[in-house]
Amino acid sequence: MVSIILVGAYSFIILSPTYEASMMIMASSVNVNNTEISVDGNVNNLLDAMTRIPTMNVETYRQQIVTPEVLNKTITELSLGDTYTVGRLARKISLETVKDTDLIKIKVMDTDTDLAARIVNSVGDNFIQYLNENTKKRIESSSEYVEKNLEIEKEIYDQALLEQKELLSKPRSSIEVSMEMDALILQLTEYKTRLNDLSIRREALNASIDVAKTTPGNGSSLIINQETGKVILDSSETTLRMELAEVESQLINIAEIIPNLENKVEDLRVEFQEKSHEENLITAKVDRAKGVYESYLKKYEELRVTESAAVGDASVMVVSRAYPTTTPVGPRKALNMAIALVLGLMVGVFVAFFIEYWKQTEDNSK
Repeated sequence: MVSIILVGAYSFIILSPTYEASMMIMASSVNVNNTEISVDGNVNNLLDAMTRIPTMNVETYRQQIVTPEVLNKTITELSLGDTYTVGRLARKISLETVKDTDLIKIKVMDTDTDLAARIVNSVGDNFIQYLNENTKKRIESSSEYVEKNLEIEKEIYDQALLEQKELLSKPRSSIEVSMEMDALILQLTEYKTRLNDLSIRREALNASIDVAKTTPGNGSSLIINQETGKVILDSSETTLRMELAEVESQLINIAEIIPNLENKVEDLRVEFQEKSHEENLITAKVDRAKGVYESYLKKYEELRVTESAAVGDASVMVVSRAYPTTTPVGPRKALNMAIALVLGLMVGVFVAFFIEYWKQTEDNSK
């Protein structure tokens, strides 16, 4: 009876009603760069890996709700400095995650129902703002890095373009050398074809002269020279020998021209290879510098867009806010009375046995 009376007085008279306020938020594990990145040397992949925002799960969000930054802001916002410290406020907040969901429940119990609701709402709002600020700082840092390197890559790209311009301004580019070489090769082919035809013609003339020597002459005749188009009045053998002399003269001239052309073609081929190699090197350098510069420019634009977005608002959504309630959750008077009854019975039984034991000890001593 004493236990029940004391606990009843404490629960009904001394203890003030305690109210609970709760706020439900839903955390999303997606982020701005929620893609699997393979860093294989590609500039875009490297930049994505260096500037992406880490993916956070529900437990990561839950642990950040009671960070000193969030709680300090709540204490300042609600003017709770005289009542709460960061540690005390952290102990007052309880967090629950709903199984198999992305839901997190923020709960606060206080004797002031309005204050409990305001604390919960403030903690939730400050947590979302905290996510926004942290993400923004990371993006700003990445943006500064990309912007700095963007200027460097722009200078490299401009320098490569300048080198390419200087190379192309030089006389006799690889295209000009190639065209000149093709013309000489065509000319050389024509001379070799002509040389072959003249060699065949020379053999035919020698054979004809041998035949003319053994054949009795039939007098003079009119003959048209196929090479010059002139009409010659002479004997067959004399005509053939004249034509043979002309063919041999042409053979000698062509035989002298062909080696010179071959030497020129070989020199042009070497020059073409050198110029092509030099132009390919500078073209590859320009393309590489352009690709890197464009990758940095693209990433810089992406970060500018991301920087202006509220990532915290996108990744954490308030499902339900806290409101003052009129139904107290404590003290749990019935439970306290039941506990007092059990404890009182236990103490009463112990006292009864102790008194009985004391009496028996006195009787035995007499």
